[in-house]
Amino acid sequence: MRYGFIKCAAATPKIKVADPRFNSERIIDLIRQADKANVRLLVFPELCITGYTCSDLFFQRRLLDSARRALLDIVDASAGTNTV
Repeated sequence: MRYGFIKCAAATPKIKVADPRFNSERIIDLIRQADKANVRLLVFPELCITGYTCSDLFFQRRLLDSARRALLDIVDASAGTNTV
């Protein structure tokens, strides 16, 4: 924080629909880049872990489980950063 301000950023990862592992790796890369740039608040588009156009795939347990694992990977990877 400098002069009462924090650096914020928005990130849009290149994603693949219904590929949470690939998407989480791109998200983690962007978190690391943001942390190096002293970004303290980083936001991503909704559903960027699964891909926005999954539609009926959201009813598939496999996709939901994969998305949950990917989210936990992102949480673990961001634990040592100052970016939230």
